[in-house]
Amino acid sequence: MNLAQSLRSLPLVIIAGLTLLCVGLPAQAQKAAAPAKPSAAAQAKLSEPLTPEAIRELVARMSDTEVRNLLIEQLDRGSAKADADGSMSDMVGSMGEHSATMRKRAAEIVGAVTALPEALRHVYMRLTDTGGPAHLLFIIGGILVMLAVGWLAEQLFRRLVRAPLERVHRGLGTSFAAEASRVVLNVALEAIALLIFYAGAAALFFALWQGHAASRTVVLVALGAVVVYRAVATASRILLAPREPALRLLPFDDAAAALLHAGVVRFMLIYVIGFGTVIAFRALGVEAAVADLLQLVGMLALLASLLATTWRAREPISRLIRGGGERSALVRLLAEVWPILATAYFVAIAVARIVEMVSGPVMPSNAAIISVLLVIALPIADMVLCHALASLTGSRAEGDASPGLVASYEAVLRRAIHIVVLVVGFLVLANLWQLDLFGLAQRSLGGRITSALLGIAVVLLIAYIAWEIVNAAIERRMKAESPQDAVTPASRLRTLLPLFRMVLLATIFVMATLSVLAALGVNIVPLLAGASVVGVAIGFGSQTLVRDIVTGAFFLVDDAFRLGEYIEVGSTKGRIEKITARALFLRHHRGQLNVLPYGEIRQLKNNSRDWMIMKLEFRLTYDTDLALVKKIIKKIGAEISADPELGKDLLEPLKSQGIYSTEDSALVIRAKFMAKPGSTVFMIRRVAFDKILKAFKENGIKFAHRQVTVLVPGSEDEALAAKAAAGAAAIAAAQTEGKSGG
Repeated sequence: MNLAQSLRSLPLVIIAGLTLLCVGLPAQAQKAAAPAKPSAAAQAKLSEPLTPEAIRELVARMSDTEVRNLLIEQLDRGSAKADADGSMSDMVGSMGEHSATMRKRAAEIVGAVTALPEALRHVYMRLTDTGGPAHLLFIIGGILVMLAVGWLAEQLFRRLVRAPLERVHRGLGTSFAAEASRVVLNVALEAIALLIFYAGAAALFFALWQGHAASRTVVLVALGAVVVYRAVATASRILLAPREPALRLLPFDDAAAALLHAGVVRFMLIYVIGFGTVIAFRALGVEAAVADLLQLVGMLALLASLLATTWRAREPISRLIRGGGERSALVRLLAEVWPILATAYFVAIAVARIVEMVSGPVMPSNAAIISVLLVIALPIADMVLCHALASLTGSRAEGDASPGLVASYEAVLRRAIHIVVLVVGFLVLANLWQLDLFGLAQRSLGGRITSALLGIAVVLLIAYIAWEIVNAAIERRMKAESPQDAVTPASRLRTLLPLFRMVLLATIFVMATLSVLAALGVNIVPLLAGASVVGVAIGFGSQTLVRDIVTGAFFLVDDAFRLGEYIEVGSTKGRIEKITARALFLRHHRGQLNVLPYGEIRQLKNNSRDWMIMKLEFRLTYDTDLALVKKIIKKIGAEISADPELGKDLLEPLKSQGIYSTEDSALVIRAKFMAKPGSTVFMIRRVAFDKILKAFKENGIKFAHRQVTVLVPGSEDEALAAKAAAGAAAIAAAQTEGKSGG
């Protein structure tokens, strides 16, 4: 038996094997629990070459299951080989076929140059097939009349709304909201005017159209081209206002605005002429190769116009990217190389369009052009939102009793606007290029990583914005609560705000860290339990630290001291310079800095609260006129109260208290005044002493001096009496000195 007969008998063998497989399934189910024996199929190999005798001999020695396994193995091997060979050959064949199609298509487009005259003749014949050459003139004249009617309708509308619109503009004011309202009104007016222009022209067209399909195509394409051109030119004029700098919305000078506006108008003129012609030719039945040739020429003309505008406007746009302040190195680099990047992108778009023309679509429809428009629109949207924010904060600051309430959050909100605009633009671009980021975040290992990174980014963004808002609010309040000079003590809120900020920062940091770990897939429940256990252990092991923190918290709640106050704790005294969670920092008046933990404070003397009473003592002789002394002190008290620098801190004026005590050689007179705590009270005391001493000298009031009278005795008894008197005088003088010192 030859090879051909063997191959013809192979299907019979396969059918026989499948039959045995179906018949032997129940028997095999009963023998499934029995231990397996080494099969002949495991040891047998198909002989080469494969003959019918070898197949029969092998099948005779094998069981039904072995035949089935052998057949399945051989069929799988043959199928895999066939698939591999087929896929490789299909891929090679597809590449060859695709290359041949591209070459053929490119040759057709190049060859369309010679077919262009015939295509023009075909278009001419289509347009003049009913009325001859005069019909072509009729079409041109009809287009001109139609545009004129539309223009007249538009001018009539503008004349009707001019006076009401001017009254509305005068009543809006000069705020940012008023300027935005003017822009919206202008845009609405231009849109309505353009719509009326189109409606008037289209109404005349439908009134005069006699049913000629070719004429209808040309007229409608011309009207659509004019409307599109005017819409884009109007939008450019509103944004750039080349002849009206006061109405310009974009931050360009006159030369740059005129240059960019001219570039936009030139680009749109080439676009509507080129692609309007392509649309009309396709509708009139021109060959596809000729239409593609015209489209290619128009696309190259658009590319040349776009590149020319890009390189001519590189300096103004570079200045706009750099901005007025200090920018990062990346921004400065982008300002320098943006024309090169834009040129590469535009050339890549043109190349992709050419490849698409000869081979088929290679990118989402219009995604490249819309991406350029989006990149232009995003900075404009960011600028408009930032201007609106600045106007809002400025108006609130002018009309608010506490300026800066909203303005203090301007920097935070401005950064939030930048982030939101950037994220929205990125998502729109991804959707435009058909990138399903959220779908990607749910598939495969890379998807899980992407999902984790997305969650981490959201957490960090929220934490950043929350911290910026909290920090801005605390900074604003601290600035409002700060004293005007370095001597005046701070308020209670100013003392507590730094601690609140520290606690909030720690809270946001811990929550953000735990959220990031959760986004990475880490189970944070054990971390929370471990943190609580560690906290309890630290509390028991660091009792002094806990005592300091808890004691300080109660001191702050009780408002025992504030920043800038002068306190005394035992032998330690000074002005409070800093407050932390566990200690006070006291600056002594001689310059030393004392660090005092809260747990060591047993008794605290605050010298900066509410008011202080300062007492002055004078030792005068017994012949002093007390009424004159009282009069002098009262007069000096009135002078000090009238002083603009000292009197504002006086709560009660300087006044005499009369005789405080008597001594052997002096009358002790006291005076006192009440003033606000601080350094001014010591200035008042110094001025009071100076004035009183001068007044006493002018009025002959003398100060008493301590003295001891010694008697020279004439007998022994007198000597003893004199000694006793001298001793008593010395004791009295010592006691008086001790009392005055206390």
